[in-house]
Amino acid sequence: MKNLALLATLTCPNPICQSQQQVMMPTTYCQLTYTCEACGLTHKRKPGGCCVFCSYADRPCPSKQGGEMCNHACGNHQ
Repeated sequence: MKNLALLATLTCPNPICQSQQQVMMPTTYCQLTYTCEACGLTHKRKPGGCCVFCSYADRPCPSKQGGEMCNHACGNHQ
């Protein structure tokens, strides 16, 4: 089994904020939104993206790291 990097750095897509926060990526569901701790805005995944990590983080989600398709590999979404 491949070692997965579960700690990711999310960058706020708000052009005024763009703060970064380190977040542990979930392995049991796909995270579709996140709320920036700095500006308080809740962001959704990019259109066509599988999750917020694949959209705004410095590394892909655990499903994609494991070679799976995130949209289909994650039965649960949050």
